[in-house]
Amino acid sequence: MSGKVIVGTAGHIDHGKSALVRALTGTDPDRLKEEKERGITIELGFARLSLPSGILAGIVDVPGHERFVRTMVAGAAGIDIVMLVIAADEGVMPQTREHLDICRLLAIRGGLVALTKRDKVDPDWAALQEEEVRSFVRGTFLEDAPIVPVSSVTGEGLPRLVSELDRIASAVPGKDPSLFFRLPVDRSFTMKGFGTVVTGTVVGGTVRSGDEVQVLPGGESAKVRGLQVHGGPAAHSTAGTRTAVNLQGLEKESVPRGAVLCHPGTFAPTKAVDAFLEYLPLVPKPLRSRARVSFHAGTFSCLGRVFLYGTAGIPPGGSGYARIELEEEHILGGGDRFILRGFAPLENFGYTIGGGAVLSPCPPPRRKGTANEIPEALPRLRSSVPEERILAAAEEAGRVGLGKTEAAVIAGTGPEAAEAGIERLLSAGGLRGNAGGRRFWHTKAVEQAAAEGIRALSLLHDRFPDREGFPREEVAAAFPVPPDMELLALAFSGRKELGKAGELHFLPERRPRSVDLSSPLAKAIADKVRGAGLSALSKTELADSLRPPDRKEFEKTLEGLVKAGKVLRVKDLHFDPDAVSRLRDQLVAFLEKRKEITVPEFKELGGGLSRKYIIPLMEHFDLAKVTLRIGDKRILRKGT
Repeated sequence: MSGKVIVGTAGHIDHGKSALVRALTGTDPDRLKEEKERGITIELGFARLSLPSGILAGIVDVPGHERFVRTMVAGAAGIDIVMLVIAADEGVMPQTREHLDICRLLAIRGGLVALTKRDKVDPDWAALQEEEVRSFVRGTFLEDAPIVPVSSVTGEGLPRLVSELDRIASAVPGKDPSLFFRLPVDRSFTMKGFGTVVTGTVVGGTVRSGDEVQVLPGGESAKVRGLQVHGGPAAHSTAGTRTAVNLQGLEKESVPRGAVLCHPGTFAPTKAVDAFLEYLPLVPKPLRSRARVSFHAGTFSCLGRVFLYGTAGIPPGGSGYARIELEEEHILGGGDRFILRGFAPLENFGYTIGGGAVLSPCPPPRRKGTANEIPEALPRLRSSVPEERILAAAEEAGRVGLGKTEAAVIAGTGPEAAEAGIERLLSAGGLRGNAGGRRFWHTKAVEQAAAEGIRALSLLHDRFPDREGFPREEVAAAFPVPPDMELLALAFSGRKELGKAGELHFLPERRPRSVDLSSPLAKAIADKVRGAGLSALSKTELADSLRPPDRKEFEKTLEGLVKAGKVLRVKDLHFDPDAVSRLRDQLVAFLEKRKEITVPEFKELGGGLSRKYIIPLMEHFDLAKVTLRIGDKRILRKGT
């Protein structure tokens, strides 16, 4: 049982919702002058009711007019108990039906029916209307709910209504305070002496006075200056409470209805969701892929487009999986409920065509050609077990992987529960990742990365047959789409088909054989280079001079001599290392005495070598940090 609950009204226009709230609480929920003049509710209204058990009920009064169903959906988001209001003198009307379906689609499970305006009908008519209402709610979550005839004028039935609300409220389970804090804003205004105030129902977590909060999707930050919970001052507010937040450092225009308050670093804006849809049976035609819809979640609404998975259309009364692409960014979590509305009214109903639950709030991009497939992970994201949802979310994320915060948001759990679930999945082998790592991957993604890594290594061996291995960064660059480096490290870790020497990765069967530096060919190459001294030879010149029978063997042997330091390669020239070392000593001695050297002077120092050799040697000494080039001259580097 929770000490605080949210009760929301629902029902057709002029069926007495606001009058009933006023009779129950003494508070007029209609705030606007226009509402009082026209006698209809336009904006959301709020009131408090202390129930006999001590439970404090926050009452959200929603408009009944068809034109304000968007506002009704905003008010219905986050309520625990619905009070479906039906006037005894009119009975079930179009928005009665639409509001009840909206409440069902939003997964509201508790409620009752208030049969209002009892004073306007005789007892026989009231009894007939009660039977009609009982028939109307049959097969819905209100099938066994009490139907309470009441009069806001005479007070008849109000004590029983309060008693029934108290009984239902006592069965409402407490909300999980460990979730990330989130408050969808339904109203923002400026209060003299306080500044910007926003109101809404906390749908997750806890917020405290003094907290830093972020307004998404805009990203502005503010400090919580003060809080009111169900109309009274409070030091903190938790999930399931009507809350007013006084924000320091923001104008009200920065926090419009539809924005979300949360703690920094917890939620990310999205323009696409993967979801499970329910399509209402009274819609006359199937829901087709690419259908344009009006999307409503919490206090937010925007236009969007539905892309169905595994089918070309969902028939009336059917259900299925879909990607919904939104025209505006919003903040959503796994399990969030939403409503879809169309653009033409349905007979004796309204514009609502369906709704459903968010399965993945930030899914990977849709792959072309997959419209006829339901992604494997989606059905498992509907699991009631958080660990299964985390595993499915990691599978859907693929090579992108999953962070702990993302896992909590998708699974609809608190961060501690998500972390514990991840640890269990790591131990069981369903997930892979490093202890304390920033991201985790489904085992399938790691195996796929390993297979791609082997293909990338094979391509690198083809391209560079003489190289003994390749650093991880180079392997990643050879992927069609470079993977996360942490994922690649996991993919390569402990694999028998892969080799590693230091920082180099290789395929053992493709690694060049070790070069025998004592072979006749190696001796011939070394002698030739030594004999040339500083008049270095290119690879082609060496090959033409020695005429080796196997050119590949010659190239491998030359590469081995270079790696062993027996031959010094500068660009494509091959020098005798000892000759270059002697020249270096001469150069240092010259610069210590003369301070600088020009190209002609260096040429003379080298015994009259041509520029073909002089320029590469001077650049070699620059790269070796022996000399520093300044214009056309070189000087001795400090520390040489």
